[in-house]
Amino acid sequence: MKLKLITSFLIASVFSFASLADVLKLRENHPDTYTVVKGDTLWDISAYFLNTPWLWPRLWQANSQIANPHLIYPGDLLTLIWVDGQPRLTRKQLKKLSPTPRLSEKREPIPTLPLNVIAPFLSKDHVIDSNLLINAPLVLGDAAATPAFFEGDTFYGKGKFNANKLYGIYRLQTPYLDPQTGEDLGSKLTFLGHAQVSTNTDFSGNDQVTPLDFINSKREARQGDLILPLPEYDSLPAYFSPQPVSTSVTGNILGATSDASVIAKWNAVVINRGKRDHITIGSMFSIMQPGPEVLIHPENDTEEVEYSANASRFDKQKDPDIILPPKRVGELMVFKVYEKVSIAIVMRGSELIKKDNTIKGIEF
Repeated sequence: MKLKLITSFLIASVFSFASLADVLKLRENHPDTYTVVKGDTLWDISAYFLNTPWLWPRLWQANSQIANPHLIYPGDLLTLIWVDGQPRLTRKQLKKLSPTPRLSEKREPIPTLPLNVIAPFLSKDHVIDSNLLINAPLVLGDAAATPAFFEGDTFYGKGKFNANKLYGIYRLQTPYLDPQTGEDLGSKLTFLGHAQVSTNTDFSGNDQVTPLDFINSKREARQGDLILPLPEYDSLPAYFSPQPVSTSVTGNILGATSDASVIAKWNAVVINRGKRDHITIGSMFSIMQPGPEVLIHPENDTEEVEYSANASRFDKQKDPDIILPPKRVGELMVFKVYEKVSIAIVMRGSELIKKDNTIKGIEF
């Protein structure tokens, strides 16, 4: 009987501990209420309450007032409550109308991520295997030997084009190379603008060339830029649910999509993990700053310690004695996946992030 009581106590303790360990942890000095403003994202709001904002679905779940957390609108008053020992957000959607307030629906619910940042990669810019673009149609130039073309200009494209189709003008960028293997992972196609077959009778084509009107441009087009049929618009969601990734999955940031040398919060980046690595939309990664290399020099009865970066040219040729552990400096979320790479957005950056930063999956 005593053994049964002890066993029951231990089982209850284990379940009690597991329950406590599973409680969603709130930030210190978190607010009790928050009023949604234009420009907010679900991630931003969750970060006011949680140190781990990628767990935001748990903060909004099991709440009849927020059956769909994606439908949160500017002006909504969010209040922190507790349900079965777990923190939850409840919503009041009020609009003051004389003489009494009443509930009212509002337009444009806030998104998970800032859509203006990810919009170019939803339907315009792409990453592609450059081998698929061999013999693709090119911008050739015009009769006046103009080097660059803008909206309203007419230029010649190599080959024949369908007069009933709209084409995209793209510039192929330098390939992304895997820093570990040197493998070509694909090249970014930067969207420059739209073009269509010209109806201007002052221009004529033949079997080799077709005159095209540059009907709208995001930036200038140049000789050698690609002319491609517009792809089907991507059916990416406006709302992204964070997805766990095993901490055994690691990789590298290949660079910012803007080609900036320094990366910060809300910047889009390319990582060297894609569909073949089982990455999906919403996959979450930690951003890791590599630890510095350390050299240890024996000096009589003592040892001299210095960073490899500060060592003499001769000592820099030596292998480091110790590499200090990497530091977590932020998180990113994948929002578009290709075969070998993915495009992700930096959700947090406590320090400036660089191309040599590594990534590591987040389990939750």
